[in-house]
Amino acid sequence: SFSAFAVFAFWSGALVAARVVSDPCVVLQNAAEKGMTMPAVGIGTGGYGAPAETWNDGVAMKAVSTWIKLGGRRIDTAWDYYDQTGIGKAVQAAISSGAVKREDLFIVSKTHMLPGYNDTLFQLEDSLKQLQVEYVDLFLIHLYVPLPNATDPNCRPGRSDLEPACVKSTWKAMKEIFMRGRKGGARSVGVSNFALSHLGYISDDEVQPSVNQVEYQPYWHEEDLVEFCRNRNITFNGYSPLGTPDFGPRARNWNCSLLELPLVKSIATAHNKSSAQVLLRWNWQQGIPVNPRSEQEEHMKENLAAILDETFHLTDSEMHALSNISPKPKCPKVCVFGPNCNPRDHHNYH
Repeated sequence: SFSAFAVFAFWSGALVAARVVSDPCVVLQNAAEKGMTMPAVGIGTGGYGAPAETWNDGVAMKAVSTWIKLGGRRIDTAWDYYDQTGIGKAVQAAISSGAVKREDLFIVSKTHMLPGYNDTLFQLEDSLKQLQVEYVDLFLIHLYVPLPNATDPNCRPGRSDLEPACVKSTWKAMKEIFMRGRKGGARSVGVSNFALSHLGYISDDEVQPSVNQVEYQPYWHEEDLVEFCRNRNITFNGYSPLGTPDFGPRARNWNCSLLELPLVKSIATAHNKSSAQVLLRWNWQQGIPVNPRSEQEEHMKENLAAILDETFHLTDSEMHALSNISPKPKCPKVCVFGPNCNPRDHHNYH
């Protein structure tokens, strides 16, 4: 275990000492500005099941406003979350009031699926308009499944090499977005929901992703994928760290909340913490940044405190027990690596 305020080196770069008013950060490498850092905890804003079932512009605007007020600085959204307009309003209100400067915030957006070259550029530019910002801090390819109506010939059905060709073409656009930087682009670029095989499609590219954002929690954790990312200086960012406690009607089979598990509750009681804080700490003690989703101010405070509290450490036995929960649930991961990650059923991925 380690102190959240210690300064030392680990796989994604040096852990950056944080002031009490903000959470610790990880240093991004590869396709990222030199010396760029990403806050360890962010607020997720994607709804499960279908557009706007659990999140929309109004919900997101209120949540992000509260998050910024509490000192949260990383905001995680996507072109297909249908809430970027609301987030943009919250961001601009915070900047206009003097509460923060643009450079204080770390805004993450993503493509819709795997769009191909032209659609990736369009989605980035459209996201900037919705968010009312000149750049995002991190832009991610959301998924390895090609967009059904993609304009890119490399992404159209019928190709025997459809997936690798579309990944490579989309990554070409991502590199251009990175080159634009703060002038209509992104300070860093990466991927999301990419398994080893998908990362392999661009493994020989001279520009590697800075981040791979994948579901990571005690039910589902792929150590081989984490290790691969570590070895290539790709920061592994976990989403759905609490499972999926707030799922929409189309995603009933995702009801995989870990919050009420007896093991999690007993560890929380032992530390005088909430179940959510235990799960977030389990991630962070592995050096994995998280972006839990919440609408409630008290929950946001808990999420920040789980990372900030330098006296809070899970024991080795607690870490081991959480990593080996049995039996596994019958419900699937949010995005299963392979054909089961069907965009018609899994509209929002985290």
